[in-house]
Amino acid sequence: MLVACLAHAMAAGPLAPPEALRSLRLADEALVVELVAAEPDVVSPVALAWDARGRLFVAEMRDYPADASGGAIRLLVDADADGRAESSSVFAEGLSFPSSVLPWRDGVLVTAAPDILFLRDSNDDGRADERRVLFTGLGTGNPQLRANGLTMGLDGWVYAANGRSDGSVRPVETPRNGAWTRVDLPAQSIRGRDFRFDPDTGAVETLAGRSQFGLGRDDWGNRFLSWNTIPARHEVFPDAFLERNPVTAGQGVLVDILPSGDAGDVHPLAPAPRVFNNESTSHFNALSGLHVFRGTALGEAYRGNVLVGESLRNLVHRRVLAPAGASFLGMRAGPDGREFLASTDPWFHPVGFGTGPDGALYVADFYREFVEHPAWVATDMRARVDWARGRRHGRIWRVRKAGPRPTFDGFRGADPASWVRRLDSRDGWERDTAHRLLLERRDRSVLPPLERVALDGVTPEGRVHALRVAQLLGGVPMPVIVKAAGDPHPRVREHAAVVAGLELAAARAEVMAGRETPRPSPRPLWECLARLARDPDPRVQIAAALAHGAIEDGPRRESSLEALAGSTSDPWVRLAAASSSSLPRREWLPSPPTPRRMPAPPRPAEVAADRQKVLAGYQPALELAGDPRRGAEIVRQSCLACHVLHGHGQRVGPDLASAAGKDPQALLTDILDPSRQVTPDHVAHELVAKDGRAWTGLVASETATRVTLRFPGSPDVSVPVSGIASLRSTGRSLMPDGLEAGLDHADMASLLAFLRKPDPAWLGP
Repeated sequence: MLVACLAHAMAAGPLAPPEALRSLRLADEALVVELVAAEPDVVSPVALAWDARGRLFVAEMRDYPADASGGAIRLLVDADADGRAESSSVFAEGLSFPSSVLPWRDGVLVTAAPDILFLRDSNDDGRADERRVLFTGLGTGNPQLRANGLTMGLDGWVYAANGRSDGSVRPVETPRNGAWTRVDLPAQSIRGRDFRFDPDTGAVETLAGRSQFGLGRDDWGNRFLSWNTIPARHEVFPDAFLERNPVTAGQGVLVDILPSGDAGDVHPLAPAPRVFNNESTSHFNALSGLHVFRGTALGEAYRGNVLVGESLRNLVHRRVLAPAGASFLGMRAGPDGREFLASTDPWFHPVGFGTGPDGALYVADFYREFVEHPAWVATDMRARVDWARGRRHGRIWRVRKAGPRPTFDGFRGADPASWVRRLDSRDGWERDTAHRLLLERRDRSVLPPLERVALDGVTPEGRVHALRVAQLLGGVPMPVIVKAAGDPHPRVREHAAVVAGLELAAARAEVMAGRETPRPSPRPLWECLARLARDPDPRVQIAAALAHGAIEDGPRRESSLEALAGSTSDPWVRLAAASSSSLPRREWLPSPPTPRRMPAPPRPAEVAADRQKVLAGYQPALELAGDPRRGAEIVRQSCLACHVLHGHGQRVGPDLASAAGKDPQALLTDILDPSRQVTPDHVAHELVAKDGRAWTGLVASETATRVTLRFPGSPDVSVPVSGIASLRSTGRSLMPDGLEAGLDHADMASLLAFLRKPDPAWLGP
């Protein structure tokens, strides 16, 4: 039957672009979809970015899934502005699984693990004649899980998603004084963390969380992380601030923004995959390309929405970000049972998105038959399928409101004053491009117009950009910060607090370096931050609380923080305040929950070493129906110490909800031979402290100052880096072999039956 299904699936072929266009369905009838480019002008696209001239650069993972040097960067040009790219050139090729692209200076940055590359076309012939490695050391695991998501932040750093391949990143060279200079800085481990880097200096820093494929930033600088089963998580504030105080170090700052009770179901139009792989067909399972839409061409209701591709089920899912205290809830939007964009064509695989220069949404369609990677497929099936079938296809689609097509003016001139004016645009691409160009030019003559936009700009987004660019170019005068702190828009007040903290920190750094220059008294900024700490908006309060850490007057700082902490019950505000204090403010921290921890299942006294033989011995279980209630009992006894399922258990290993759509053979393999195929984020690590203590667990997080390990049935252990003698990967899953002990074929069939169709009620209260 499997072979017959394979033959049936392989019989279906690709649709020509006009037919594929007719297969697309939008939930909003006021919107339209248009074709921008198709093969051979674009092939296997996964990421999009536009330079200042409006030229579209596309990361093409043509080498997916196994040809490690066949990727490329494509350059598409719409010279006559008719909405279709009529010029296509291969900007660079021979790249290893390029996963993201970002304009920088007069070229582009590209993630192609193990490297972050800079590609430049010096003679404007559409091909890069300069290729430099700026950073190296990115993990080179499964191409689905490599570093990606290059995004410029408001602070001038480039942010990146780690994927799930880890690595240890070090700079190689940077541009200094008009020449490329080798950089000798230590490597930075990014194990279990996202990261950011400064291509001008070679600096690398890690960030909270690990985003899988895609990285979102909204108009105000909020960072959103992706996961294959979670559409978005929010970083409430950078956890680097928590390292300032021992009692706050190691606290979490990420929020899963799905509302309580949201099961993550999707509503595809294409038929469910007939064969492989072990994926759910009804719930989130292969989400990719997280993007916060920041344009105007869809209408006001779509600004700031999260869009993510459910690439296996041929649809684009939409969430509206609703403020929820200091964070957000991602609410479903649109008609019930309809996705933002879905196709009846099973070859449609939306994996990347971009807000274009015209304010429209662009979709990178990895158009081919299979998006699954063979590594996740049962071993006996891998050789039966041409996993690269259709690899020479690819489409880019544009979504916008019906009516006249929006146009845009590229940044063709070199007038920094005009760039300042464009910071006040309503479109995110225009603001971001002006922001980047101003930082690259570093022309301080634009500081006066920047200050005017910061105070009197038409849009709050423009006022925020102007504040941040001015601070990076040379500093914002104290009166400008104080006046911006009274802006009617809370996000401008929030960034006024951020800038105040940066200015105070810069002044303190000069004093410590012995470069102190005459400066006005910082008291107006201290008073400004104290006022902002009483702001009704919780994000303004957080920004003010974090900035308090730069106030040198200890009694004044502590008094203001005490007033803030005493006036709010918001745990995030109190955590931020505690991080800025020089005292151990444990009473300001949220009381840790006391979950009912499940004891770790006893390990069998004897474990069969030949796991393939064990797997073969349990094959009869695949032919039995199984009792799911008995399976629930086994899960409760043996699984919930390490896994979560519908709110039950501990989050050490993967969420068991992802098992619901797995192929029974693959699921049986995961249970009986857990180390056969284990991703880096679930490999056990052995940590030995300098005092002789040792632990083996999962690395829950790793910062510049501490490593946190997670274990089944017991609390996390956080060890300062200074106290670590060694930390090494065991190369194996934390899930031990031999958990089949005591389970006969009927028990195993029952376990599989429950995991594939779990009923939370059977797990008990």
